[in-house]
Amino acid sequence: MKKTITFLLLLFFSYQIYSQKMIENPKTGFSTASYLTIKKIEITNTATVLTFEISQYAGFRFSIPKETYIKDVASNEKLFIKSAEGIPINDMNVIPESGVTNYKLIFGKLDKSVAKIEYGEANDGDNWHIYDIALHDLPNPSGINTELEGNWYNTENANWEVSFYDTNAIYKSQVWQYGAVSLKKGNGSVTLTNKDQKVTLFVKKGKAGNYFIGENPKSLIAFANTKKLAVKSDNDDKPYELPILKNDSAVYSGYIKNYSKQNNIKTISIHIDDIITGEQNAQIAKVDENGFFSIKIPLYYPHEVWVRSPVFNGSVFLEPGKTLFQLLGDKNVLFMGESAKINSDLIQFNPRWFNYDEVSSKILDMKPADYKAYCQNLANKEMDKLETLKKANAIGNKAYQVKKLNIQYDNYEHMLDYSSNFMSAYRNKNKIPREQREIDFKMDSLTADYYDFITDELANNQLAVITNSYRYYLNQLQYLDLINLKSVSTSILEIAAELQKRNYSFTEQEQELLVYMKEAEDLQNTPVQKEFQKKYGKISSAFYTKHQKIVTEMAKGDNFSTLKLEQYLIKNNIPISNEEKEFLMAARELAKSPSPKKLKQYTSISKNLDSFYKKHEAISAYLYSEKRTDFRNKKLVELFNVKVGFATDIMTSQDVCDKIVSQLTPLSEEDLVIVQKSIQTPFIADYIRKANEQTIAKIEANKKQTGFVLNETPKTEGDELFASIMKKYKGKVVYVDFWATWCGPCRSGIEEIKPLKEEMAGENVAFVYLTNQTSPENTYSAMIPEIKGEHYRLSADQWNYLAGKFNISGIPHYVLAGKNGEVINPKLGHMSNEQLKTELEKRIKE
Repeated sequence: MKKTITFLLLLFFSYQIYSQKMIENPKTGFSTASYLTIKKIEITNTATVLTFEISQYAGFRFSIPKETYIKDVASNEKLFIKSAEGIPINDMNVIPESGVTNYKLIFGKLDKSVAKIEYGEANDGDNWHIYDIALHDLPNPSGINTELEGNWYNTENANWEVSFYDTNAIYKSQVWQYGAVSLKKGNGSVTLTNKDQKVTLFVKKGKAGNYFIGENPKSLIAFANTKKLAVKSDNDDKPYELPILKNDSAVYSGYIKNYSKQNNIKTISIHIDDIITGEQNAQIAKVDENGFFSIKIPLYYPHEVWVRSPVFNGSVFLEPGKTLFQLLGDKNVLFMGESAKINSDLIQFNPRWFNYDEVSSKILDMKPADYKAYCQNLANKEMDKLETLKKANAIGNKAYQVKKLNIQYDNYEHMLDYSSNFMSAYRNKNKIPREQREIDFKMDSLTADYYDFITDELANNQLAVITNSYRYYLNQLQYLDLINLKSVSTSILEIAAELQKRNYSFTEQEQELLVYMKEAEDLQNTPVQKEFQKKYGKISSAFYTKHQKIVTEMAKGDNFSTLKLEQYLIKNNIPISNEEKEFLMAARELAKSPSPKKLKQYTSISKNLDSFYKKHEAISAYLYSEKRTDFRNKKLVELFNVKVGFATDIMTSQDVCDKIVSQLTPLSEEDLVIVQKSIQTPFIADYIRKANEQTIAKIEANKKQTGFVLNETPKTEGDELFASIMKKYKGKVVYVDFWATWCGPCRSGIEEIKPLKEEMAGENVAFVYLTNQTSPENTYSAMIPEIKGEHYRLSADQWNYLAGKFNISGIPHYVLAGKNGEVINPKLGHMSNEQLKTELEKRIKE
């Protein structure tokens, strides 16, 4: 009887253990959200409960889709979410001020035989996904004991220097495989191999969980598995000094923790701002089978670059001539290499001090001076926090310099953005959609007094390039209304004068034209004409602009005159103001004088004028740009005492490089020399020449490219247009990209998707690119050879129709069509290559 009771008690306790199994801090594999941690798993008779913790910045938004699931790794059987504690399902949740949120998700009952599960959001795990969640203690296949697993920090300088994981190790910025592992009670040696390299690390267990590790058993270094503040100074951590610009490159590499092929991550995308060209360049690093990646990136000044991948979306700080190694997929953001310290320091202080929602709720009740004071107050608070960190030695000299400049230029950029923020808040309050360009409200223009924070020292500080905020600040300054020429016209005689400087030989017809134009100019400069222009010039310009459509139609038939325009307006009961009537009366009187009669004779040469302008379009564009630049530079000195120098060199170079780099239109040697002479900073002048040479080389290389098809656009309209284009790709899933040559984000997206197109080259998928007439034909022809896919250049009307059909308010815009040409998704949105591949493969199988 006692034996029976004992057996039943054992059975009962065994049942209880399984029915209430608890796994604290379970071991997990690869995760696409390093800030998401599973703290605990409870398994009962009826449910499986996962306790999560999210560590993110305050205000971070996230939601748990109703399709969230856990899956048995062995059987692929999914259990979908039933309920949650601490947060609602399928609704937006916001991280509080503490930066931490805890919650539970309840799923169905797991079979007791399940050893590993996966966690995924949505049916295909398109968002957060955690692989290989262990439900039992499993031995490390490498033989590394549990205590030694993880990341280890040098106790003398707090640097991360070595990590031991299940299948590989990290050491000296490389990923190593395990060779011989000889450990007994935590002491012994670990041999690591990497291709033809081999190293042995000797290990000795210390006190309080510390280990002594090193390549020489007689001089081991103390390591801890918890990072502690290091106050020891670094000789290489001196503030940046001039010269800051130099031609070089940086090596960015890293490892995706717990990487496996099932993660389906093939590339890491890195986006680099180029302040001289104004472009953002995309570089793609390929991920090896063991999760390692490395890329050499051209870099001519130290600054942040943006990393995009399913496992990490954020910034890292690269320095010319130096290396950086980053651990991805771990809850800790860790760095090795020569740029490790500044990156480790920078993440200690990552303020998000300018809250646009808060500003939007307040700015309509603020006067400009109040808004400026509001911005400055926020910046001062952040500067105080930074100073506190510096005094505590929690941040080094370089990182302090970067962050200080970042706060300063962010602050001034926000001040420059007053008008934009005000109008945005006005739109939001009055529910005015973005598509509606014109609104019935005009705010007061800001005067130069408002911009008293713009100084020569601030604008021409070369060292400021180390913070990307300086680039954004210059961009705002460059397009400030007060320093921009509102309208620019270039006369035929100005073009002729520039051509003469360049020793151009005029044709006989051009010489005759110039004689006519000189006579016409002299007539326009008579005292009577000057007096008329002085009194009625502004009214005249506004009048013709107001009735531009009518003027254009009349001019088509060589039937235009001010008198005929006036008669047309009267006949069609179009109102004419008293001020306009006075101008028209004066114009009629002027028309009776000899000069206007003579001037009218020159209207017969209008076709020759058009031909001349078209032939010398490049010179006209150059003079247009020169006038704008001269006006801008003059106003910068007059209004703000900002002298011609580094800032204006950047502005000029961006204008010039927009043509060279963005439009793939190189300058002639003659024009290049003229531009270089206008630049004061030698590095920038030399950089423009190199950019020009690279564009020439790219155009030549593109002539040999294959894999792109320039199609003739079907001569149809309306619904038939899109259907006609899709007919060619019947049986294939079609990814349609609406883009333009001048659109930076479009070109960046095209570059990012290149590896996916190569990977899916044999699949039933077509990549179709649609642009319109705003993409200059020469630029378009030079650019598309490097964009593999099917290309169409639409007319303005065709583009407008499709823009209406797919509700396109901006580009890039993506549409997904099925194998029969049907529209599956009219607004696909941006996806990572991995997400897009999943979506395309799903549609191919349908």
